[in-house]
Amino acid sequence: MAAENGTNPEIEGPLKELSDVNAAINVVVEQLVDEEAALHAKYELKKAPLYKKRQDVIAKIPKFWLTCLEKHPIITSLIEMEDSEVISYLENIEIERSPANPINYKIMFVFAENPYFSNDKLAKEFDFTDKDNIKVVNHKIHWKDGKDLTTPAKKPESDDASDAFSENEDASFFCWFNDENGSELADLIANDLFPNAGMYFTGTEESDDEDELPVFELGDSDAEDDGENGAGSEDDDADAPVSKRAKRA
Repeated sequence: MAAENGTNPEIEGPLKELSDVNAAINVVVEQLVDEEAALHAKYELKKAPLYKKRQDVIAKIPKFWLTCLEKHPIITSLIEMEDSEVISYLENIEIERSPANPINYKIMFVFAENPYFSNDKLAKEFDFTDKDNIKVVNHKIHWKDGKDLTTPAKKPESDDASDAFSENEDASFFCWFNDENGSELADLIANDLFPNAGMYFTGTEESDDEDELPVFELGDSDAEDDGENGAGSEDDDADAPVSKRAKRA
């Protein structure tokens, strides 16, 4: 006779044992993921001198990084047309990793002089030492009068501490620099876009796991006056964001 939940009573015991074994396996898998991430970061640090050589070549190619960002299957969906105009001044992306723990890094977008902000670099720092309590440091963007693209994305105050960037069609890509977390987008930039920039630019980057790329939400676009924010993990969204440029077409 089957149990109320449809499970044969005779196998309920073995199923519980199987569940316990699977839980133990998942612990090992998580250890593997952590070790792979640490190994990847270690070799990314070793490649730093080669990335500097690569930048000497990239500097000869107009709008290289704008093209890479717009060809990335996930990042492109976060870039508004107005963002593209600003990013056209982007000269370089730099990933500065901690020698002591390369899994921690600072992302820097290096800009030529432009009519939008006075910063020559836009930066955001991540400390993944405790993956359950990711530490984030934001650096303020000094927008010029009337040029702040993040202002329209601000929402009325609510009890919810984080707003879903992917659900706000009018949110600028630059809201990410003010976001309380943003670690999943950081991972895409530091560990996918940046090392594979040449392939994204030429369109030769192919991934069998493209449909499994992470979907993420960014928090409230408001930043603290001191420019520093700390945050923990983010909630996942079931649906990937649709390209904003496509929605405007």
